[in-house]
Amino acid sequence: MPDNVTLPGTGSVVEAVEVGGAMRQVVQVANLPATQPVSAASLPLPTGAATESTAAALLAASEAIKAAAETLAGRTINTGAVSGTVALDGPTMAALEAISADTGLTQPLTDAQLRASAVSVSAAALPLPTGAATETTLGAVQTLIAALAAAVGSHNAPFVDGAPGYVILAKRRDSDSTTVADGDLNTLNMDEEGRLKVASKPASYAATVGNVTSATSTVVVNTERFSNLMIHCAGTFAGVNCTFEGSLNSTNGTDGNWFAVQAIRSNANTIETTTGVLAAAPAYAWELSVNALRYFRIRATAWTSGAQVWTLIPGTYATEPIPGAQVSGTQPVSGSLTSAGTTTNTPATPSPSNINSAANTNATVVKGSAGTLYNIGASNTGGAAAFIKLYNKATAPTVGTDVPALVLVVPAGGNVDFDLGPMGHRFSAGIGLAITNLAADTDTTAVAASQVKVLTSYL
Repeated sequence: MPDNVTLPGTGSVVEAVEVGGAMRQVVQVANLPATQPVSAASLPLPTGAATESTAAALLAASEAIKAAAETLAGRTINTGAVSGTVALDGPTMAALEAISADTGLTQPLTDAQLRASAVSVSAAALPLPTGAATETTLGAVQTLIAALAAAVGSHNAPFVDGAPGYVILAKRRDSDSTTVADGDLNTLNMDEEGRLKVASKPASYAATVGNVTSATSTVVVNTERFSNLMIHCAGTFAGVNCTFEGSLNSTNGTDGNWFAVQAIRSNANTIETTTGVLAAAPAYAWELSVNALRYFRIRATAWTSGAQVWTLIPGTYATEPIPGAQVSGTQPVSGSLTSAGTTTNTPATPSPSNINSAANTNATVVKGSAGTLYNIGASNTGGAAAFIKLYNKATAPTVGTDVPALVLVVPAGGNVDFDLGPMGHRFSAGIGLAITNLAADTDTTAVAASQVKVLTSYL
């Protein structure tokens, strides 16, 4: 608590407090603001400027000053003359150093203070460097690029009426050798006559090689980009049979529908759809057309042992396989060919048929299958004409119901000979015969026994 003390010599009474064993006069500082606002928000941070932590310390000190001021505000201070001395000892100096006030002075931020927290830097107001593009120039460039893009168009845009065309240049190049590396761009080439040089030969294709090592093995090749194949098998194997198959709708060589494809041997006029059972590599290959096929495969249907190695080489030219002509079945051939190139025909010997009439319509099978009738001879001892009726049937005709193919008249008491020429008459089903007394197709009138005799020659 402060006490009133009478100063020696003057007799003045002042208010004093004891500090460190000595009495100290209480001095009231008038007009001291309660708080000292400090702001550097809008100022750049110069070297040595206060950081946030320094500002926080200043705030704490200001709060302490405010508290002290509020305490002193209720005290009465002697404003009379003050005389005597005040000891500047340690506590007094400490108290004086604790007093701070806003002097209105400024100083730059230190480098350490600048580095303590980020300081925003703006170059918005700086002048452009020499040669820098202005916004106006860049806008003009952008407008020009947009105009060029509209004129060129998209690479895959459909053509419309009025769209601009483009001039494409080509260079003359007589040689077929390349001047660029694989994957590089190149110009279009013309030949010595100014025609666009597409290619001197179609593309070359790598061979497909695969092994048959089981009864279900397959060797597959995509054939969409070529039309021919030459195939050959080698290796050490036994009991292997493979079939040649193609597909129009397979997408991977496994799925889809497959069907047999013909191949011709390279050393013979032999067309095959399978290899047949092979015990060793054959002395021939096969060539086949794969035109329009999506996939071709060699599929094993039998295997005993070993590895049958297949090599499939696509044709690089648009040529057809070796022509193959093959006759299947048995074909009749007559005559002989002389060394002079002339043909001597040796006629075939027809088969005979002899019929002696019975007392009926004499329904008879001359030949029970397709045949050719060459000649008919007949005699009639009756008093009226007789009629020989021929039918295209493989069984005995039903006389009066079946319609004859030919009706021949044998006069009463006479003989006839009907020659059908060197080609004869062909009956596609068979040769049937009947003898009646009247000409109508529906007649069933019988002739007498041994009245009519008929001889036929047929093949």
